[in-house]
Amino acid sequence: MLQDVLEYLDKQHHSAVDRMVDLLKIPSVSTDSAFAKDVRQAAKWVNQHLQESGLESQIHETDGHPIVLATNCDSPDAPKDAPHILYYGHYDVQPPDPLEKWDTPPFQPTIRNNAVYARGSSDDKGQVCCILEALMAWKKVAGKIPVRITVLIEGEEECGSGSLHSFVEKYKHKLKADVCVISDTTMWKPDTVAITYGLRGLLYFDLKLHGPSRDLHSGMYGGILANPCNELTRVLGKLFDDDHRVTIPGYYDNVQPVTAEEQQQWDALDFDEMKDCLTPVGVDTPFGEAGYTTLQRRWARPACDINGLYGGYGGEGAKTVIPSFAGAKVSFRLAAGQHPDHIAEIFEKWLRDQDTHGCKWEITNLGGAVPVAVSQNSPYMTAAAKAIGHSSGKEPVLVREGATIPVVGQFKEDLDLDSLLIGFGLTDDAIHSPNEKFNLDCFRLGYRTHAALIAEFAKLEWWT
Repeated sequence: MLQDVLEYLDKQHHSAVDRMVDLLKIPSVSTDSAFAKDVRQAAKWVNQHLQESGLESQIHETDGHPIVLATNCDSPDAPKDAPHILYYGHYDVQPPDPLEKWDTPPFQPTIRNNAVYARGSSDDKGQVCCILEALMAWKKVAGKIPVRITVLIEGEEECGSGSLHSFVEKYKHKLKADVCVISDTTMWKPDTVAITYGLRGLLYFDLKLHGPSRDLHSGMYGGILANPCNELTRVLGKLFDDDHRVTIPGYYDNVQPVTAEEQQQWDALDFDEMKDCLTPVGVDTPFGEAGYTTLQRRWARPACDINGLYGGYGGEGAKTVIPSFAGAKVSFRLAAGQHPDHIAEIFEKWLRDQDTHGCKWEITNLGGAVPVAVSQNSPYMTAAAKAIGHSSGKEPVLVREGATIPVVGQFKEDLDLDSLLIGFGLTDDAIHSPNEKFNLDCFRLGYRTHAALIAEFAKLEWWT
């Protein structure tokens, strides 16, 4: 039956591209209220596609943007003795700015160089369409999908997923599956699919250090009271030692070490730190925590970054002022074993322990996400490897990633659910940037892989 499904998908390729283009035309920018109607239109598009695949699909209202939830679990056609798979994705996109940097308009999808160029093409509409096309193909060819599935496609991922936690709590009974499948990551190489089994977590702070009640003349007050800009930069400079390690006591206590098996796998990867990572972004010198390689730092070690500094005068020319406050944005990427609540606690204590000579902290925790590292030896990993081998003719590689997908940690904490991350984007897809693209060969590989994965899941006997 799988071969029939794959043949159907091949015949439907141009129609599938047309459907993806229709979704990409919708400017579903979730962070800008001016696009609220467009975000809703995208939700309706996804909902209709899922209904055409024979699923019971419904748009659920939230305090923010709608969530589309579909399932076949209540259908008489749903196999009762098959695993339950939760699919997750998002239909919202980043703002397209700066518009002048796009070669073609961001919401007028254009196909060139065997890729579709549009905002959201790789992140995440194109990859969501890989899942949707696979589900539809199984329904059209076999008359039903041979596993129990639930599909959750949200509209707030690009603005923080503010409605998702309460939604998951409300519908936990529907979302309690055996594994979650997500396509929102990249391939290792254009001809090699990656299964991502680990992600770093995230913690983000907005810091303000307040000094005098108003901006002051530096000639009258310079040198006789603490300057918040001076004090803030002095304190933040103490965050790192000469080996580029974070100096907060206890920061590294719970970091899980890389296993010998993992390190052997990473060493076998065809990775060139300059060619594959640094040179493309204009950097000619590796940097980071002493004693670790670039891949180790990126995948398995925590990091701290000052993402922005503000305060005082930043306009043209000179203004001799001592500012009333200074601010900074500080983020932490957390390694497996760390938890954002603990790191937040010890960071805030560290800040308050610093002598700021009368300046006062205003500390705002903007939230975080837990890191995730799942077993490489689970039945669903085996199923995924077989499916990828079938669809691509090549074994996948197992990797971690330094970025964060908050929903993965949320599903683990709220549903005790592991996620299977199989992405089909490429590292040069320019996600969140002008001229975002999604390669059409990757699109084809994506929907063929998801179709094969359904067949592999249907063979398993490990469901709860």
